[in-house]
Amino acid sequence: MRQLPTRPRHRTRHTHHHPPPSERAMSGMITTLRQPVVLRLWLAHTASAIATGMLPTALTLAVLDRHDGFTVLGLVLGTRTLGFVAGSLPAGVIADRYPRAAVLALSSVIRAAGAAIVAIFVDLPIVAPCTAVFLAGAGEGLFRSAYQALIGELVAERHRQAANAATTLSLRVCLVGGPTAAVGLYAASGRTTSLLLAAGLWLLAAALATRIGGARPDPTRTPRGVVAEFAEGLAEARRHRWFLAGLGALAVWLALGEAAKYLMLPVIGRERFGGDWLIAASLGAYSAGAIVGALLMSRWRPRRPGIPAMIMLGSYGLVPLTLAHAQHAWVIIACCAVGGTGIEIFNIPWFTAIQREVPQHLQARVSSVDFLVSYGISPLGLAALPAVIDAAGGPVVLTTCGVLVIAAAVVTLAVPGMTTFTDRRASTACGPAPTPAHGSRQINQTDRHQATTDE
Repeated sequence: MRQLPTRPRHRTRHTHHHPPPSERAMSGMITTLRQPVVLRLWLAHTASAIATGMLPTALTLAVLDRHDGFTVLGLVLGTRTLGFVAGSLPAGVIADRYPRAAVLALSSVIRAAGAAIVAIFVDLPIVAPCTAVFLAGAGEGLFRSAYQALIGELVAERHRQAANAATTLSLRVCLVGGPTAAVGLYAASGRTTSLLLAAGLWLLAAALATRIGGARPDPTRTPRGVVAEFAEGLAEARRHRWFLAGLGALAVWLALGEAAKYLMLPVIGRERFGGDWLIAASLGAYSAGAIVGALLMSRWRPRRPGIPAMIMLGSYGLVPLTLAHAQHAWVIIACCAVGGTGIEIFNIPWFTAIQREVPQHLQARVSSVDFLVSYGISPLGLAALPAVIDAAGGPVVLTTCGVLVIAAAVVTLAVPGMTTFTDRRASTACGPAPTPAHGSRQINQTDRHQATTDE
């Protein structure tokens, strides 16, 4: 029997729209920020970051208007750094002992008061603005440790990396926009406006912090002395070998890489490329690279996050190397962009690992150790490198700095647990992390939003 011909079947080709990586990164952060508590926490940080970005420029312009402004400028700016270190020392103990949202609000009020006092009394004897600036720096030290611990307390583990990326993204944008706003306000309405606006932003951050909530202190816990509790945080930090190794690499990054860039970029720009434009181009490229890194890490979850983190941290060594040898400005600018991306590929998994691996009641103290080392080492590099450069010459010192930054980061990968930012020894010693205290509201969005991860 003859079979009738049939029409050939055509397979239907289904196409799927894959949004570009930047859209997927933003969607991950937006999903995390949909929770009201997390959004208020992020908005408090963003308001604080704008004010923090404005303060150094606003201070510089206000102090330079004094008759002795240039003479005392270094003292005023140095007092702010000293205040930050002084605030960071007890910050971890305070944020682990008391409700962290309250600490966040208190630190913002302290900084608002400091900025307002400087705006009103900047022409008084120098001890008055220095005292106010010291308060502003101390408030910043309190804020950072409490904020990092609050993310660990309020945000579920699967969303913490996106929350840290959103924090970094807003911080980088504010650190670029803040100085620009301060200069514009100074030109338009004088020296006090930007300082008073910074004070208002910190008051807004304090108001938002009062609506965050969080865990209440354990009523059965007996407070010990500040020194004993700080030592407890140091002991916890020592249990995590990856943390100690990463902190050592970060110290080299700050003392030799970052310090060398800030010291030599103006010199190389003028001597080799005939102007100051290289400073703006390089710092702009660094900020742009950091934004790219934040967007990338909001979605990317590598199985071994320590590998890309330490390699990219070490990539910053290219900046002093190109400052020493590059004959084309675009090479220096490109390496600054790579370095900006690299620091966020390190920072975001680093903060996330601290929030995951360190028990909740110790997170603020361990974070304060991180900030203390970071901000304590950088001034040492800035102070020591000029004399070394005068003695040995810029190219030799810059080359040495670049090689040491790369080596210090890469060699840490040999430390047990570094590739995953975990330490089995610490987990065995501490046991399981304690559950959130009564009254905490840790966010878990898996019921409503199924987040995807890209490995």
